[in-house]
Amino acid sequence: MITINGEKELVRVEDWADIESRPDYDRNLDPSAHELQAIIGNYVFADKIRCGLSNCHTPHGRGYLVATKDGRLTNIGKDCGRIYFGVDFETMSRQFDRDITAKENRERLWSFSFRIDNVLAEIQQIRRGENGARGADWVHKRSRALVQLNQGVPELIVRRVSEMLRTGSDAVATQREATKEEAERADALAGRRLPRPHYVEEIVGRVSSLEALQPQNDLREILIVDLETRIKEFSALNVDALTHVELSRWTKWTGAVDLQLERAAAAVDLGCHLLTATNLMPFESILANAQDISIFRAYLRCLSEA
Repeated sequence: MITINGEKELVRVEDWADIESRPDYDRNLDPSAHELQAIIGNYVFADKIRCGLSNCHTPHGRGYLVATKDGRLTNIGKDCGRIYFGVDFETMSRQFDRDITAKENRERLWSFSFRIDNVLAEIQQIRRGENGARGADWVHKRSRALVQLNQGVPELIVRRVSEMLRTGSDAVATQREATKEEAERADALAGRRLPRPHYVEEIVGRVSSLEALQPQNDLREILIVDLETRIKEFSALNVDALTHVELSRWTKWTGAVDLQLERAAAAVDLGCHLLTATNLMPFESILANAQDISIFRAYLRCLSEA
């Protein structure tokens, strides 16, 4: 691929023969007889191209197209340019690379600007859900009670969820008094008699898809804070007036938008699997207080509501 730095936009040429066919192209340029004027393009090919300098001709997989002050055009590698044209070439190549990067970033940002309406529509679709499925807004609203105190789920369950997220476990366990045989086995393992009564931990159920509650799956952060808010900010920008640093920052962000949409959709799926009464029912086993049980059952019932 050949990229030529045009006055207003980048021009891309696929075939090296198009360069060689130009009347100003010199495949055997004597660098001692010509003065460098500008770097006008670069190229990258799997098949190496012979350097156009008469005293080199080393095949290069990547290099630059350069113009001389007397109107000649040839191709050289970076090392050749530095050796035969010195400081001028190094300065020009750095500026050229910077200019190309800036123009490529502007192209990407302009391309993204034409997608904004579609991206916003996809965000709304993920938030609302479709074909009767739950959306991100529902998942976020219903899931907060499992990770925040005083939001409709007993404190004991919220703290147990926090512990399970920290350890990565999906098992809900309770303690009960050990049977005589279990206590004796524990004594044997410890090599001494343990205090009585002895208690054992028993798994009463498993809760799947708890990772929906991890910070990286926070749907409000993904869809509203990162995407909707920043799209609004991006829409107000003058892309042509952005600095090199701003171009780089916004290009990096726009390049991650599709991944964020995929993450959001996956987080909604996880949330829908998590937020069912059947899946969360094992947590009731850790509750002893009748009021807590009543509160938790009310929360489970609300999971069937829109």
